[in-house]
Amino acid sequence: MSKFSPGKLMTAFFVFFFPILIYLGSWQVIRGLEKKDIVDQHYQNKSLPVINESDLPLIEGDKLTYRTINLQGEFGSESYLLDNRLYKQEAGYEVFTTFETSEKQLFLVNRGWISKESFDYEVDIKTEDSGISIQGVLSPFTRFGLNLTDETYEPGWPKLVQQIDYEAAVRDLGIDLDSFVLQLSAGSVGALEPVWKPVDLKPSRHYGYALQWFGLAAVLISSFFYYGFKKD
Repeated sequence: MSKFSPGKLMTAFFVFFFPILIYLGSWQVIRGLEKKDIVDQHYQNKSLPVINESDLPLIEGDKLTYRTINLQGEFGSESYLLDNRLYKQEAGYEVFTTFETSEKQLFLVNRGWISKESFDYEVDIKTEDSGISIQGVLSPFTRFGLNLTDETYEPGWPKLVQQIDYEAAVRDLGIDLDSFVLQLSAGSVGALEPVWKPVDLKPSRHYGYALQWFGLAAVLISSFFYYGFKKD
């Protein structure tokens, strides 16, 4: 029987890369499970009865996530145009506009996607109606878009931005915002093309990535033993 002797170089290569591949595969599994919980919560809470603003103090914060709500009030003049948003292979913006309710609560509303082609703010997205009723899904106000550098919002409205997060929006507006973003329903006043999803990648995608990393780990360990036992 051949003696197992992979050599120092191959052993060092295996010891360095094998734990990394296992870690990456495990991380993707964990991310998949987290996304599954989010998707399950979204569908479960979205199916519950529609609530009104008066119901908000009666429901615990974490149970409000992905609930459908009716709001009465009016859109503000402040809109963020989230850049680099592709829909059906076409470039456009996701439009986030402030909405002040009849009870003086301020929400940021994701009104949906609009094409950059022939975009006209005054015609396409500006709305001055008051006393309107809108409906949408409450989603956590975390971060929308991605900017690898610290972004400073320019004065004036609307604002073209690469990223929107809660703390930056509060600083920019100079007023407290609700900690949820309202994802506007398609039939509501001021709605554009709805493109929001509770997760960017489905759990199955993460599981697929995990399988790839574990597959590479299996190839590496097989090659390690093959290399160690093969004849000179």
